[in-house]
Amino acid sequence: MARKQKLLRESTGHLTVVQQEAKYKAEILAADGLPKLQVTPPNHLKGAAKQEYKRIIASLGKLPLRNLDRVELENYCTWYGIYKQISLDLPKITADIDYNRQKYDILEKDYFKAVRDSDKDPIKGLETSLRLYGGKIADLEEQQDKLIRNLDKATKNIKSLASDLGLNVNSRMQMNMPKTEDDKEKHSIMEMFN
Repeated sequence: MARKQKLLRESTGHLTVVQQEAKYKAEILAADGLPKLQVTPPNHLKGAAKQEYKRIIASLGKLPLRNLDRVELENYCTWYGIYKQISLDLPKITADIDYNRQKYDILEKDYFKAVRDSDKDPIKGLETSLRLYGGKIADLEEQQDKLIRNLDKATKNIKSLASDLGLNVNSRMQMNMPKTEDDKEKHSIMEMFN
């Protein structure tokens, strides 16, 4: 698997003049004179998505992202906002589940004590309370599972869009990197032996 491409100014290795020119041409081709991304976040982005847009725009520097990439960037920011919201909601639901389980355990002990003592008056009320807390726990666990599935989906979409966007510039530079003479020679040698 090939290494991720870096911008010429970020390259730390010793490159030949030909390699430097190839990287420079790839950067020019990636930019190709298209309009730059809008600096201000779109109005439809809210909260964490808007903050993420601002963060990315501020850290882009001279990366070859253009206005054509805006929809993908907005999708990335939207998924990031969803990810952030789920990350905040998940601990709250987990705490609610723990609280309701503790209440359920206390009621269950009281219920079994009442059954053991043959005390019929509190049994009916305790059964109702147990059903109530059991139902709450089941509902909360269902919400928790849904949040976890959505968190997984958001994470996968964030990774995919970040790669597509070229936030690491790998895909764009790789597409625009011109073929070197070595690649052409290897290709022709392979053709000779087939």
